[in-house]
Order: sequence, then C-alpha cells, then structure tokens
Amino acid sequence: MKRKGTPAGIEIRPLYSLPMNWVISLSAVYLILLGGIRLQAEDRSWRSANGNQSFRAEFLSSDGSSVLLRKPDRKTVTVALNNLHPSDRDWVKQYLERNTAKPEVEIAGTCFDRLTFGDSRAVVAKKLRESPSVSKTLDHRLVGRTGLNGIYRTTVDGKEYQLFFQWSDHDELMEVTLRGKRTTSAEYAKGLREQWLGLLSKLTGSHGSPVQATSYPSPEELSDGRLLGSHLWHTPDGPSILLCTGQAKGEYLVAVRFTAETISPKVLEEIPAEKSERPPTEP
Repeated sequence: MKRKGTPAGIEIRPLYSLPMNWVISLSAVYLILLGGIRLQAEDRSWRSANGNQSFRAEFLSSDGSSVLLRKPDRKTVTVALNNLHPSDRDWVKQYLERNTAKPEVEIAGTCFDRLTFGDSRAVVAKKLRESPSVSKTLDHRLVGRTGLNGIYRTTVDGKEYQLFFQWSDHDELMEVTLRGKRTTSAEYAKGLREQWLGLLSKLTGSHGSPVQATSYPSPEELSDGRLLGSHLWHTPDGPSILLCTGQAKGEYLVAVRFTAETISPKVLEEIPAEKSERPPTEP
C-alpha cells in the first residue's frame, strides 16, 4: 500500500492481538481482585497475621515495613506489615510495585532495554522482572495464562507503552514492539503527532539518521488493526528499528518496533495478521 504524495511507507504491520484465552484470563483477574489483590488504594478489609481478626480501613501509604490506614471513624493508625495477613502484605507489595516511579527506558540499543534477540521466553521474563525501567500490569500468577504480551509496560519520553513480543518456532525472541496508549481521532493531529515527534527525536539521537523516512501519515492511510512504519533504522549488527503509527477500531497509537530482521528500505507488501503468542509455562 503506497502513501499518496510522499515516498511509500516502509511497511504495513499488523497490531499484535491478545491471546484467545484472554477472556479466561480476565475472569481470573476478577477472581483475584475479589480475593484482595487489587492494585488501587481504597477502603478494603484487612486481616490479622493469623487470619482470626479483620477490620475495614482505607490504605494511605506504606514505608515498606508498615502501613498507614484510615479507619471508618476517620482516625489513622500505623500497622506493622508483619502483623497483617500474608494476602494483605501481597496487596501492599503489588500496590507499591505499580505506583513507585520507574526510571525511563533508553531506546538506544539494538533490542529493547536489556533484551537480546534469540533470548528464550524464560530469559526474557527474568530480564523484564529485573529491569528497573519495566513494571507489570497484572499479577504474576496470570503470566502463565496470558503469555508475556501486554503484561509489561515501560515509559519513554513521559509516555507509557505496553510491550508485545514475537517468537521463532524455537521460542527465541524475534521482535519487541512498544505500543503506546490509544487515543481518539481528535488527538491524532496534535497530541499523538507530538508523541510521534518525540520518539523520532529520541531514535534519531540514538541511532542517527534513518535509512528511510516519510512524513506523519494521515488517518486515511492507516488500516484497521495494523501498524504503518514511517521511519526505518538499521543497527550495526543487522536488526532493524521502525517508528510506526497504527489504528484500531477508530482509535490511534504510535509504536516502536525492534526486530531481528534486516528490513530493506523499500515498499513491502501488506502482510497477514500474525499468530497470537502461545501462553508459556511461568518461568
């Protein structure tokens, strides 16, 4: 699909879809939320370490060894974490992990962050868990049911991105895509374009001038459920990096795609949607 009035786009790339078992996983999320592992502070039930006593209070903060709670009578109380039930301690840990500011990731390498093309799923999961620039969006018990797609997030230039992966037939890492949050058509010409320009500046600063570049695409050029590459960089050892724009069900996003493939700077045919990630066994 060629772009009108500008050099042809590098590639039209399908947006990665969540696995077919995502509906089942959402049910599992709901059950876990009912069990007390919510990821937002709110009025909730707390239990003593042995589980024999319970009380309601609103979570206010934690220093890692105790929690500050507000009781229904509006009085505050500090409780040592060791005096709370293990499920409550897990809840606090999850909350702190989600709400502690993470350093921004640098998109300067051949692959994303500490990852290397050819890494196994287990190695990728381990590196993501250890990365200071990456956090999880779901409880760790769900990773085995959903795979890694959409589970991890990172921040680039003040914007949040979810991570999506593609694997070889031997379960070796072949691609990593950072997908930004979707936005409305009203934001496409301004807010999303500014986000696109920010990524372009960072990628050019890290990797130099792209081997192929086109202008910011118009909404009419974007096919539903696909990513359109506008800029292509080749890294010294062969892999490619693409800056992309996409459209899904009337909403728009920008993305950065790291791939082990050396993509030629020419027009490529539109390719079919890729297979969903096979849910692995939790490493």
